[in-house]
Amino acid sequence: HQMTPDNAEVSGMWTGGYRAINAANLILKALTTVDDPALTADIANRIEGEALFIRGMVHFEMVRFFGKPYGASPGTDLGIPIMTSAVETTEDITFPNRNTVAEVYAQAEADLTAAAGKLAGYSERGRASTDAANCYLAEIAFQKEDYAAAASFAANVISTGNYALTADPVDFFVSEGSSEEIFAVIHTEQDNPGVNGSLPTFHNVAGRGGDVVFQPDLLDNGFGSVFSADQLSAIDAEGATPADMRLIQLSFDGNGTQFIEKYEDPLNNADDAPIWRLAEVLLLRAEALARTEGVNDASVNMLNMVRTRALKALDANDLPVANSDDLVSYSTSDFASADDLIEVIINERRVEMAFEGQRFHDLSRLKRTVNGDAWDANNLRFPIPQNALDANGNLVQNPGY
Repeated sequence: HQMTPDNAEVSGMWTGGYRAINAANLILKALTTVDDPALTADIANRIEGEALFIRGMVHFEMVRFFGKPYGASPGTDLGIPIMTSAVETTEDITFPNRNTVAEVYAQAEADLTAAAGKLAGYSERGRASTDAANCYLAEIAFQKEDYAAAASFAANVISTGNYALTADPVDFFVSEGSSEEIFAVIHTEQDNPGVNGSLPTFHNVAGRGGDVVFQPDLLDNGFGSVFSADQLSAIDAEGATPADMRLIQLSFDGNGTQFIEKYEDPLNNADDAPIWRLAEVLLLRAEALARTEGVNDASVNMLNMVRTRALKALDANDLPVANSDDLVSYSTSDFASADDLIEVIINERRVEMAFEGQRFHDLSRLKRTVNGDAWDANNLRFPIPQNALDANGNLVQNPGY
């Protein structure tokens, strides 16, 4: 909460984002001029789709940090400048104003919709795909509180049958390229992302350090609320013990230091950055359906798919009892209202996707406080970097900086 416009991380995000957007624009421009028999229509479609995907994705990710949440006043709140023309020479340089949050969202939607069509049939790990584009379209709709559209886009991904939950919630992070992966940024030992910061570098991994730790509230009101009182009572009646397999991703040393083991390869810095995986899409659709249809079987079933993988009722030998899945699952009769179901899904998202970059955006969408600050507080938005303001006099700084 003491960030300044000359913060190096913020400047790097702004510069890196627009570098990626411009690279996409250069590719899109080149596709209109290249005359090469090797550039078949299929290859051109894929290249165009990938460039549109990157441009839409980066605009969306940046506006979520440099602009107010969509639920504030998207038609007047300032987002970021939309850039759809390539800057190839100094003559191409322009000095754009900031577009509104709504305009940036609309541009991202348009790019990702076009990308989804261009990428049909392509699915190569680490590259854009129709499914990845639909995931982003679902998230955009989610942030806009257009829950019917969010549910529909999520269904497009789930219904392909291309993805399956891993047997253990930790497997996705340990075994890159698993059945659950929809889209990830691939990091290998040769990439050496540790030079510029890798996931283990940023998180407080045992033996490595890092700034990101977990707060007691995650344990008390996140993991601590995963089992309902009725479920705990039923598990106890079976002589079993409740267990959450995801807790292995959090640990303490003897001095109480908090370690985050979700990204477990600090030696090689070769942990992929997860962007989209099936568990998140299931929970997104489950919440969206609960908001549009009330308490319903589909939402509860998707919620239970995630829960029965992670939650167990263990016997004295730490093995799941025969009816473990039943003991940790919900039925529609467990919820008196849609709001009750939605709150359970929100908490499941918090626990399942801890340290994957979604909690902040969920709190903003839900209009809930973030560490005591209002969901749309000025100091929860990044400042426009000072070097960008110096270079472009048409940019306006965010309030409070």
